[in-house]
Amino acid sequence: MNNAPDRSPDEAPALERDARESLRGLPAAIQPLLTWVTGKPLRHQQPLFRMTRASFLTWTLLQLAASVAASALIVRGPWYCWPGVLLSWMLTAGAARKLQVTVLHHCVHANFSGSGRLDRWIVEFFSSVLLVMSFDAYRHDHVTVHHSKKLATLEDPDLKFLLTLGFLPGVPRGALWRRLAWTLVSPRFHALFLVARLASNVTRAAPHRRLMALGLHAAVVAIVAATDAWLTWLLAWVVPLTLLYHVAALLQFICEHRWLQIAEPGQPAKVVLARLTAGRFMGEPAPPRGLTGARRAWAWGGWAARMLLVHLPFRLLVMVGDLPQHDWHHRHIHARDWPNAAYARQRDIEAGHPGWPEPYTEVWGLLQAVDAVFVLLSSLPPLGQPPGSTRLADAADVMNDAP
Repeated sequence: MNNAPDRSPDEAPALERDARESLRGLPAAIQPLLTWVTGKPLRHQQPLFRMTRASFLTWTLLQLAASVAASALIVRGPWYCWPGVLLSWMLTAGAARKLQVTVLHHCVHANFSGSGRLDRWIVEFFSSVLLVMSFDAYRHDHVTVHHSKKLATLEDPDLKFLLTLGFLPGVPRGALWRRLAWTLVSPRFHALFLVARLASNVTRAAPHRRLMALGLHAAVVAIVAATDAWLTWLLAWVVPLTLLYHVAALLQFICEHRWLQIAEPGQPAKVVLARLTAGRFMGEPAPPRGLTGARRAWAWGGWAARMLLVHLPFRLLVMVGDLPQHDWHHRHIHARDWPNAAYARQRDIEAGHPGWPEPYTEVWGLLQAVDAVFVLLSSLPPLGQPPGSTRLADAADVMNDAP
């Protein structure tokens, strides 16, 4: 049994090509979990409960607090518990990313509380805690520039930074993958990203914002010093909020849009916009039907292992919040149901995506999403001259306004 209506004979052949629909035969009890992990519901599936904007923020803060507390307990515990810190780090960095790229993101769109002033102060406070962009800087770069005709073009500040990192059109796909692997572990990349985050909160921030950031972190350092908890603070907060945060930001950022995709002459604006962004779902289709015995057990065992060890970690750390449905956001920027974006996107598909002539597209798997971007970039002609309009020191400003 499952928790969605059966398919009609007429629609079955098309839906069988849908990765999420291939999982329909699994027990109904795990379908809500699969929807959350993948980011895509079954056709006609209804949520067990509807998340509100306030409850989304509450659960995100609870995840952040609980994971930091878990890390603190682990690092103070016996050595054989330390491997568990990898999971708590992932949850901490993922919660911080979710707070920034979902809650603060919708605040700069004036789409969180209903009060522009409250949305502003939510951003100012939590961006001070996380050491990311202030409200004014975020709103300018993201709402004014990114959500415009400059999206995914050479004038998009997000793309300029990607080019500055060396992810250039005309570069072979394999070379782009090697560039990504090196950048993720590069001390220079992480140092520049951290310095830029600090600068955006101190040297380039408005006076009230600077005082807020300095005051909050001075208080934290004072408490850490008074309790001699330097190692705990370093491992429970600093490591996940720097190294893992930066890794998650870069992996998400690279595959956020189909950068530099060339529009055909005369294409309607909505067609161009829709083709620049795809759904990115963390999972893969069910094994082929018809397998029996050991081959069936091996195939399903491999599928379960990849869901647990590959796709779930990417969902927790990288593709957090409503990022899997980022294509829906670009079609419905001011939609209020973003805490339930997976179901809202599916409803839009089932309704025939009214007002948008272009159907939704999707890619399954984070690495597959990155690879699709690299295939596109490698197919494009090289730039006439190297980009120079974005400084590496601006990394945090660009990468943190990505959604």
